[in-house]
Amino acid sequence: MGYYWMYYAATLFMAYAVRNPWACGVALAFFAVRRWLPDPVVLFRTLSRVGALKLQAELNSANVVVRKQLGLAYLDLLRPRAALRYLDEARARQAREPEIAYLRGVALLRLHDDEGALRAFGEALGIDPEKGEPFSAESVRAGASAYSRYGDAYLSAATALERLGRLPQAEEALAMGVSCNSSALEPLLRLASVRKKQGDAKGARAAIEEARHTWAQLPPFMRRKQLAWGIRTIGLWLFAR
Repeated sequence: MGYYWMYYAATLFMAYAVRNPWACGVALAFFAVRRWLPDPVVLFRTLSRVGALKLQAELNSANVVVRKQLGLAYLDLLRPRAALRYLDEARARQAREPEIAYLRGVALLRLHDDEGALRAFGEALGIDPEKGEPFSAESVRAGASAYSRYGDAYLSAATALERLGRLPQAEEALAMGVSCNSSALEPLLRLASVRKKQGDAKGARAAIEEARHTWAQLPPFMRRKQLAWGIRTIGLWLFAR
């Protein structure tokens, strides 16, 4: 049946809303604040786990895995401050774990602590941004892991760098994000945007063209996953011609 149930649900909702206009208002309100609300499926699945994980964390103060899982659960619930509490506890016990550093960076980024987030992402990737090391392959310290979480660490670092106005470094981070996941459209379109902000129109067009070519090569199931980015790619490509 797939997603076809949504057509039936929409039809039934419209029939109901004709007699109950307030239902439309509630639906529109949820739509307006959707970016601040956790996915309902994730919400119910995660809430059922949090209680058990917290109990395990209280029983064993040295359990790093549970604290990492709690941090991830609270990030799913859009509660970065609660996530950071458990991730900080995990980091105190396992300071060199890249996944913990990355998750801390995500929490700090959501709390708009961009400098702190940048340090955390650098820690995950083996880069020291405080020393001016760029987020590029050449700057990764010898002996550091090849952790990148499929490019997410570089994309998140680029977000922090953009907020801080450090566009050349953001461009380097996005270029690394492209190399880590060649089938993703987001890093290419963000790379085009950062280049455009720096006055590099030619480079921006090249990134958009690469995104269009990538979109054309994607299999159907990957297109469905990136539909919004695909629509944006085609729009930018048409506008840049």
